[in-house]
Amino acid sequence: METLDSRVDEVAQEIASWEIEQQENLFQKLVDLNYRRGLKALSEKIKKRLKAQGKLNQSIDEIFAELAQTRETVAADDYLR
Repeated sequence: METLDSRVDEVAQEIASWEIEQQENLFQKLVDLNYRRGLKALSEKIKKRLKAQGKLNQSIDEIFAELAQTRETVAADDYLR
């Protein structure tokens, strides 16, 4: 049975034989996929936190108003220091 490491080595060897432009295209696709995966994971964490806080169904306007108030409170606190 082939191990994952040996399969990765095979794939790497194949990719190394490609033209530079093809390699760059693949790497850009990997970057894009990982970026989307990261955004999805972040979105899931935020949804989980909002659900735990009972705010999952809160409107965007309410969320931004709350964020603005928090920002003002932090700025006022920093100004006093």
